[in-house]
Amino acid sequence: MAENPLSAGPDPIIAEQAHLDRLRAVIDRLEREESGRISDLLASPTTDLTERDDRIAHHGGRLARLRAARFGLLFGAIQTEEGEWFRIGRIGLADPEGGARLLVDWRAPVSRAFYTATPLHRDGIRARRRISSTGSTVTAVYDEPLILEDLEGAASGPDTALMAALEQPRSAHMGDIVGTIQREQDAIIRAPLPGTLVVQGGPGTGKTAVALHRAAYLLYEHRERLEKSVVLILGPTPTFLDYIGQVLPSLGEDSAVLMTPGTLMPGYEATGVDPEGIAAIKGSLEMARVLSDYIARLQVPAAEPSVISTSGSGTLRVTPAVLGRVRTRIRKLGLGHNAARPRFETAYLAEIIRQENRALAEVVEFLGDAAERRREWAADPAVRAEFARLWPLLEPEAVLRDLLSDERALAELMPGLGEEERARLLRGRDAELTPADIVLIDELSELLGTDPRPAAAARARARRARQREMEYAHGVLDMLSDTTAEEGGGGSFLGVQAMVDRQAETDDRSPAERAAADREWVYGHVIVDEAQEISPLLLRALLRRCPTRSMTLVGDAHQYTASAAGFSWEGLLAPALKTWEMRTLSVNYRTPGTIMELASALLARFAPGEPAAVSIREGAHAPKIHRVPRADLPAAARELARVAAAGNPGTVALIGAHLPALGGVWVGDGDASKGLEFDTVIVVLDPPVDPGPADWARLYVALTRPTQRLHVVVPEDRVAGLSWLPGL
Repeated sequence: MAENPLSAGPDPIIAEQAHLDRLRAVIDRLEREESGRISDLLASPTTDLTERDDRIAHHGGRLARLRAARFGLLFGAIQTEEGEWFRIGRIGLADPEGGARLLVDWRAPVSRAFYTATPLHRDGIRARRRISSTGSTVTAVYDEPLILEDLEGAASGPDTALMAALEQPRSAHMGDIVGTIQREQDAIIRAPLPGTLVVQGGPGTGKTAVALHRAAYLLYEHRERLEKSVVLILGPTPTFLDYIGQVLPSLGEDSAVLMTPGTLMPGYEATGVDPEGIAAIKGSLEMARVLSDYIARLQVPAAEPSVISTSGSGTLRVTPAVLGRVRTRIRKLGLGHNAARPRFETAYLAEIIRQENRALAEVVEFLGDAAERRREWAADPAVRAEFARLWPLLEPEAVLRDLLSDERALAELMPGLGEEERARLLRGRDAELTPADIVLIDELSELLGTDPRPAAAARARARRARQREMEYAHGVLDMLSDTTAEEGGGGSFLGVQAMVDRQAETDDRSPAERAAADREWVYGHVIVDEAQEISPLLLRALLRRCPTRSMTLVGDAHQYTASAAGFSWEGLLAPALKTWEMRTLSVNYRTPGTIMELASALLARFAPGEPAAVSIREGAHAPKIHRVPRADLPAAARELARVAAAGNPGTVALIGAHLPALGGVWVGDGDASKGLEFDTVIVVLDPPVDPGPADWARLYVALTRPTQRLHVVVPEDRVAGLSWLPGL
């Protein structure tokens, strides 16, 4: 790149448009080539279908990345100290003819200075250019000299492009920030893969965007490892996942699985809602003990002897003391309950045979082989019934439903809970599952394990079936050989192994699809948004899925609403992790200063002394407070939302409890709005008579969702209790 392409022509927009046109022409050519390769592979005969499918998947993935990169393809450039220019974009591109570098991927090392350089720390570059485009058209160019003597008289300042991006109306889906990543954000995005990274940031600091761009960066930097092991991204709600769902595809990445706590277990989806405070109880580490103790109650529960009547040996009795010793011996193995079932059966049968030996001592020499006797006893219906009674095979969901509907068991296993809390925890056996229940089912799955015998039998059947297929293939090839010899022909045939493999059913799902369906999948990296809300039990579930502890947890301690108890990262992480690194995001890019002034007054009520993130822009619209009679509260809020949706650009949200749907407006409570942002927000401010920290935090979340305008609707009978609210 010896030339300086940015100096070509007096108008930088014209120069960048020409280069963008060239880039898009290269994209068109590469797309045609990839499509052609896929068509050729599909049309060509092959003896190795697996290899062909792998190659099709490779070219299909490349084609998808090329198509995703079209929009916002070119967004920046840097000039090095030596005068060399590099253009920065979504992907790396070279000239197909001469191989010259036309575009550098934003994640490549050379691109880092685009995000980190300042006049005082230039990172080897002397100038930066930010390029905005809509579709295939360049709409604006912002030049930023970084040498101090060149700054005077510069046409645009360092924040011009960022401010322009922040003022753009939002849409129903989150967009990427790849062209406007800031220095403190870039440091987090490019942090090393190993270890647990905690990102604490107030509202609007870009936590979610940083987390998603970190996923894209890690998939680029550690492609070989993470494409196979997959990245798990856990968000708080399905609405949130829908909101962020386009970011990674827009960055050309699809090796990630998006889940919520309610969908963490394959085959389950939570549709219920826990009463206030119950999710926090279910998510405590204490519940792991409760579940373990409840399972233990189902292992050899009888205080009476096990009695078996048979035609050959009469009545055999295994005493409670002996059963207790068997139970203790099996528990010491440390296996899951279901996984231990075969060991229990073996130990129980050994006790039966001992009883039989004592009962028939005078003819013991005629009892036959011990292994054969164990098989006979194991097949006896009375014995099998005792297996099921003394050590039943358990299903996680059934165990949970039994426990939560058993008032006596809850009282005995959770004596520290108050009567009222136990009453709210208790529910009907057919109640809908909640997100906290899914985490409990995951814990139960770990505690129970699986009986290994069905899987072993399936593997044995598969081996026998494959042997039959091999024998069949040998026969076919022998027949073909004979026929060819008779006809005097030649030619090549599939080998026996290849022939069998060709007929075998293959799993053609992508790694991400397989990971989403496998509870025991080990992920290469885990990213959690709104991480302050994850429970200790959910953290355990995530660590099982990522035993390397390679995780990124982003959240805000001041937006914790799961319970009235306080929150700290230390309190969440210390019981499970020995070490972690903390980074802080301190600049609020979303919420204008005029609105943050109001939100900060609220923060001071429930977190005195804690500083709010500093807004990067003041905003053109001061928040508006509306005092209305209580009877008119819902109607007034809906009317404000309707007018905003009709008269203002961008998205509108109506945030409050138990509000009906309104066309064209997002409606939900403070918890549901976490992680989302809207151009205009109408908040119904009607806290409980005696609000706690979680109530204030929920309101804090609501007040910090807007990017432009905020309306706060207050019932007149609550005004006296809201004197802290500026402008009331």
